[in-house]
Amino acid sequence: MTRRAVSRIVVTQRAIEKAAHHGITEVQMQAVAANDHVLARNRKGRAASHLLVGRDDQGRCLAMPVVPTDDPRTWRAITAWFCKASDAAKLR
Repeated sequence: MTRRAVSRIVVTQRAIEKAAHHGITEVQMQAVAANDHVLARNRKGRAASHLLVGRDDQGRCLAMPVVPTDDPRTWRAITAWFCKASDAAKLR
């Protein structure tokens, strides 16, 4: 796991729509990159190679499947959800 590895999140309209089903906004997704976070390999067979776990500006833990872009500090979000216990454990 890498701490503070992401400086920018690219969020597509599709990702915004998918995250909205979990009650998460684009603003919350962008806040994760600005706050303390970890970037970990995602489970095999998933749409995204990595999972970004961090907190929004209100301190809520979010998990976001992400894929790399041409810039190693910029990642593209697939969706986001509020952390499960296993996701939150990655922040400790």
